[in-house]
Amino acid sequence: MSSTLRLDAPSSFVFTLNQSEPTTTVLDDLNACRASYEPLPETERTAVTQSRIGQGLFRERVLQLWHTCAVTGLADPMFLRASHIKPWRDSTNAERLDPRNGLLLHPTLDLLFDKGFISFSDSGGIMIAGEISPTSLSLLGVRADMALRKIPDGILPYLSVHRNGVFRGC
Repeated sequence: MSSTLRLDAPSSFVFTLNQSEPTTTVLDDLNACRASYEPLPETERTAVTQSRIGQGLFRERVLQLWHTCAVTGLADPMFLRASHIKPWRDSTNAERLDPRNGLLLHPTLDLLFDKGFISFSDSGGIMIAGEISPTSLSLLGVRADMALRKIPDGILPYLSVHRNGVFRGC
């Protein structure tokens, strides 16, 4: 760790993690998106930074809970998204970071889930909105026999919110 104590501005601290293989961190994410938030006024820039740090923490927690795609078992984290079950906009700060409010999904399932085209029953079975054609389902790789691989403790209240507030119905 290195640090710079400043009296005229915020102090800086640099932490270095010893890792056997490189991984993407919240700081990597912030640095990659720096151009999009640097022009913002300071208060907005702070809000964006805090939001992205929270999203990184949420993703880490969801990865620890699921390890692989909650449906398919895809194990490569660079192809997986941590999706909120109860939408971010409707969640408390605690719910936004609660890994039980998350599913680790491959991008197609994440998009369909986020837009309410799919949801999951309390037993984990996939629920598919009636407005998706069988052809689209086939091309998207979505099947009626898909299901969550497990039902972690505490996830059911979040799934209920998704089914009743986001899911487009049968």
